[in-house]
Amino acid sequence: MAAILGEPLPAAARRDPAFLAARDAAAADVAVLREQLGLIGDTLAREAEPGPAPVRALPAVAPGGPGDPAGRARPSRRARRPLKVALGALAAAAAASVVIGTGWLVTQAGQGDTASSGAGVTAEDAADAKQQEAGTAFGSAGYLACARLVVEGTVTAVEPVPGAGRDRVTLEETRRHKPEPDPGDLEGERDEVTFLAEADGGPRLRVGDEVLIGLPREGSVPDAVIVGEEDIAPERERITAALPASRALTCE
Repeated sequence: MAAILGEPLPAAARRDPAFLAARDAAAADVAVLREQLGLIGDTLAREAEPGPAPVRALPAVAPGGPGDPAGRARPSRRARRPLKVALGALAAAAAASVVIGTGWLVTQAGQGDTASSGAGVTAEDAADAKQQEAGTAFGSAGYLACARLVVEGTVTAVEPVPGAGRDRVTLEETRRHKPEPDPGDLEGERDEVTFLAEADGGPRLRVGDEVLIGLPREGSVPDAVIVGEEDIAPERERITAALPASRALTCE
């Protein structure tokens, strides 16, 4: 529905490159279908121009007889009906293709993750299902119990790693969710965090970006990177609410 209505995507969907590609392709298909439906509507609005009535040789009859002009049937107008029926069928087929296109978009959003039927499935649902299959959803108590590092900060440097298809990103920490700050830490003291980010598959980070990242127990590549305060704010609330429960969990 995002491609048809042009609504803004939720944060979870914007982090899914496969869904973004599917949404763009579906939007292009919908634009073509709208144009075709417009042409069909214009055609249906125009009356088909009547052609000349067929001329038949009639036998001579007496006035008032069965062949008299007063008793002749008028030329039939049913010749136009096939054209209207055909155009109506074409319009129905085009409308059906819009529904098919919508179903394709919903299915593509979850391709490789879950066999979604498309009925009532949103982009955010598909993205959450993907994270659930990989483990636990970002920001949940289960995720926080297993995460090695969850921090917010400002990007201060982005350096490509030669031949690796990744960038080395340096982050000046502004808020640490896990591990929780030591009460003895100096107020205002900021640490630097360095991690690797995939250079392909989505927009690259830039110096000055405000980001929230989550690092798994192993490795130096985040399994979640959220950019911009608008998208970070709801995730921050979710993390803050889930932290107390995460302390009682063990990572399996």
